[in-house]
Amino acid sequence: MDLVCQVKFPCDDDGGLQINMSLRFLQQIAYLLLCLSISACSLFQGEPGRPPKIDGVPVPDNLRTLYIQNVRNNTYSAGIHTRLTQMVMEEIDRRGRFLTTREKSKASFRLYAEIVHYQKVGDLMDLADQQLTSELFVVTRLEIVESESGRKLPLERNEIPGRAYFSPQLGYRESEIEAQNRLLRVLALRIAEEAERSWYFSISGKAN
Repeated sequence: MDLVCQVKFPCDDDGGLQINMSLRFLQQIAYLLLCLSISACSLFQGEPGRPPKIDGVPVPDNLRTLYIQNVRNNTYSAGIHTRLTQMVMEEIDRRGRFLTTREKSKASFRLYAEIVHYQKVGDLMDLADQQLTSELFVVTRLEIVESESGRKLPLERNEIPGRAYFSPQLGYRESEIEAQNRLLRVLALRIAEEAERSWYFSISGKAN
């Protein structure tokens, strides 16, 4: 009986206190490392910043002017190019790297895009062969031109694909127009990113 009374579990007295202090210390270290990693990611992903810089020097405004040509449509889906044009303009203005202008003669660079492929296919069919869910697949061709020289800027990819799934009957119900808008917003983001990378590399010789 005396031996049983003298047994102490690790959670008792000094041992338990030391374990709790160690756990709190490790939690604080983990939180600090997480904050540092988030800060580092924000710093590097924000480059070249707003306004963009090259070696810490802001890019002159005249090199940031961009004319966005209305997106062309080479598919059977009517009206999709008009919405994509508007979304690309809004996304590029939101990001703030370029200074957009509607006067082509005042722009140092020009952005051209064309929807070259639009496809809607049934993804899931019921027993009556009716579409329950559908898939949209869109490909947009991209081109950036230096206004003065007419030189085409090199792109990592000159065709940007996008895909979306939707259903007017199952789960989160969505019409084809709503699915198109969701897909076009993603395409606008990718177009803006691709344009910024190509432009920044052309004026700085550095990859963004």
